[in-house]
Amino acid sequence: MPEIPWWQAAFAAGYEQVYAHRNDAAAAAEITGLLPRLSRAPGAVLDAGCGNGRHLQALRAAGLSAFGFDLSPQLLASARIRTSCQGRLVRADMRVPPLAGGWGAIVLLFTAFGYFDDAANAALLRRLAGMLAPGGWLVLDLPEPVRLRAGLVAASERSGCDGLVIRERRRLVGSRVEKDVTMTRAGEVLTSWRESVRIYEAAEIAALAGAAGATLVETWPGLRGPVNDEGRHVHWLRR
Repeated sequence: MPEIPWWQAAFAAGYEQVYAHRNDAAAAAEITGLLPRLSRAPGAVLDAGCGNGRHLQALRAAGLSAFGFDLSPQLLASARIRTSCQGRLVRADMRVPPLAGGWGAIVLLFTAFGYFDDAANAALLRRLAGMLAPGGWLVLDLPEPVRLRAGLVAASERSGCDGLVIRERRRLVGSRVEKDVTMTRAGEVLTSWRESVRIYEAAEIAALAGAAGATLVETWPGLRGPVNDEGRHVHWLRR
């Protein structure tokens, strides 16, 4: 039996518990800086890799026409509970989304780019850029590489509810960050998975954008705007 790709194993049962701190309040604050530009985009907003819908809900609450898609049945089930997301979700692989073009903006938030090998990542960017309306925005929210490498925590452990223990092990492997996550209770392993994400320099993103028919217009240090340093690279690519 072929091995399940990491992005299918990771975004399943247990994922929302590991990232419980990435909640609705955080999502609402995170999209605040994006709203002025997204509200003027030449079409609706698409949240690619929308997960449990927390950013999509925030975009809708801000009055934007927004839709989302994700591959994970578990995360989409959580998203569909949100009233504002109902009827606005599709299950799809981001590499081949069954959606027409004409989007005013496509956002990939919380490091939703870099899952695949270099060729597949480049093809994904070309596909998404091609789905934009002329003048549309592609927004990539990624880690700032220098700060990530300097501050990478090799191992961490925390306790959750009902005796749940979450252990994470991180390492740099070439241009990728790999993380092993294990969830246990009373010494018994409940689930585990590995995450592996390609880390891109700004110059690499600019080159990928150019090859995709887009231009890297600006890079912010955080989602909240160009003067709020959050250790991120928020790349604004325009078709």
